[in-house]
Amino acid sequence: MDLYAKPIITTQDDGTINIKVLPITPEYIDTRLAELAVFGQINYNIEEVVAAVQNAASLKQAAKRLKTTLGIGLAEADFLLDLTIEEMAYYFDRDNCEKEIMKWNNLKVLLVQ
Repeated sequence: MDLYAKPIITTQDDGTINIKVLPITPEYIDTRLAELAVFGQINYNIEEVVAAVQNAASLKQAAKRLKTTLGIGLAEADFLLDLTIEEMAYYFDRDNCEKEIMKWNNLKVLLVQ
C-alpha cells in the first residue's frame, strides 16, 4: 500500500491551481522531521513568529524576516508561513509537537522494514 501526504494546493498569479501530492518515503519523513525541529529552534514561541511576520509587505519579505530574526533557514521559514492558524497553534504546543515527531519517527521505522 502506498502512502501519500496531504495535497499541497497553490494558486498562481494567473489563477491556475496546482495540486501536488507527494508519496510518503523515508526522505519525505526526514524533511518533515527537519521542518518540525524548527519549533525547538525557536523555543516554541509563537509571539516571535507573529512579530517577525507582522506588517510584512509580502510572503517573501516575511520569510526573510523569519530567517533573519529567528536564525532559521529559508525552507523552515517557508514551512512556518505555509501553516494554517490551527496547525501553528497545535505545533507551538511542545507536547503536541513532540507527539508529532514521534509519530513520524515510528512511521519511518515501519517504512524501512
